[in-house]
Amino acid sequence: MFAEKLTRRHFLTGTAMATAGVALAACVPAAPATVAPAEAEAPVPAAKEPVTVRFMSRAGAANIPTIEKVMAEDFSVKFPNIRVQVEPAPDGWVEKLLAQMIAGTAVDLFQAWGNIFYNWVDKDLLLDIQPYVERDMGEAEIDTYNAFQWEGLVMKGVRVGMPKYINLMTLSINKDRFDKYGVDYPPEDGDWTRDDYKIMLQTLADKAKSAGDEGIWPGWCPMWHWDRFWGPVKSFGGEVVDSKYGKTCLLDQPEAMEAFQFMYDLEWTWNLHAQPAQVENKWPGDSFAAELIITGEDGTYPIGRERSWREGGVPIRWDMRHVPKGPRGGRSVLGTTDAWSITKQTKHPEESWQLLHYLAGPYYQLNVIVKQEGIIPVLKPLIADFITAVREVKPALNDVRLETIREILDWGYAEDGPWFCDTTKAAEIIKPALEAIYTSGSEKPEYMIEITKQVNDVQTDCVL
Repeated sequence: MFAEKLTRRHFLTGTAMATAGVALAACVPAAPATVAPAEAEAPVPAAKEPVTVRFMSRAGAANIPTIEKVMAEDFSVKFPNIRVQVEPAPDGWVEKLLAQMIAGTAVDLFQAWGNIFYNWVDKDLLLDIQPYVERDMGEAEIDTYNAFQWEGLVMKGVRVGMPKYINLMTLSINKDRFDKYGVDYPPEDGDWTRDDYKIMLQTLADKAKSAGDEGIWPGWCPMWHWDRFWGPVKSFGGEVVDSKYGKTCLLDQPEAMEAFQFMYDLEWTWNLHAQPAQVENKWPGDSFAAELIITGEDGTYPIGRERSWREGGVPIRWDMRHVPKGPRGGRSVLGTTDAWSITKQTKHPEESWQLLHYLAGPYYQLNVIVKQEGIIPVLKPLIADFITAVREVKPALNDVRLETIREILDWGYAEDGPWFCDTTKAAEIIKPALEAIYTSGSEKPEYMIEITKQVNDVQTDCVL
């Protein structure tokens, strides 16, 4: 049985935890002096006696039996000296794990994502696995991973982990509404522009009004969200920052400002995108189920979508498409860096690495990530197996164009998010500005010009 997927989290969750970490650090004794990084992070030989590696899983309690079965039937056969203790992540696991790492009592492995890794690299809490990668992984194996994810898991010179699964942003559509209004679906081959998109939304709005359908909006896009706002910016030819870990914010440049204005007009001038209050601040899954929106840009979890949209009370026929290209032919969406990581305080780094490497390998990816959790695997050769597997579990997905997922990865427009020299400070300024423009509408897009200056000011003294 497939697990339900948790909603994609807010970026500043991690930045808040960074502040909590400072307070916690003041309550524990200072860590002993460490040796030089190269010496400290060199692979350590495995213990001869069996050891227990603690593995915190966020997959949900329903999936732990399958994880334990795979560990017993396959991993333990390959690594008889390693015992895996699977532990469900508790409520508030981010705060609790941070405190445990500082105190030296944390699990050996855990799952997180970009901004959490970023903050914890700053605190020197994560084991750099690059020496293990160089020792055990050849170029051919590395090439089976997607570049955006593989490269995105190096933060400030530290390889923070191995990828767990992929989430990609696509455009979901309610086919029943398109059919009712006699509007063509977006093109399957992705050959359409933001102008085409706007025309489609306006046509849907006009048809809905003519049919007397009130309280439903043609589109939805969370421009107020850190993980999502930069996709449209980049599709218009803009950039957020001048380079990875750069100090110069570029959100005041013409291409970025053009994107901000277009997305603002969709929401506040033409109201073709739902304003958050109009959909009761719901994300697309709940908005679709309540039939508040006809299309929405959001993450890709086919099993979860099938349950909530077709089986969740309102039988919606849905499909997925590529987001439109920008005016200069560009297209960009978030490809997540969800991954497993090893805590630096682990007493069993070699055994933890062996487990980490295994979790990102073909057997676990196919039998747990694909067949049990029903989410997109990180290995390119398994994408076809993923599509086949989810259709076997949910035959209705034969009518959903899951091939869009494979094309996004093949075409290479999924990307890791932007990183400033000090991303935490940048986000603390940019995120409220986005909310003012796209959540409340209290500011206009021109506000980003002043915000860009503020971001640049706080990057001046940043040292990596």
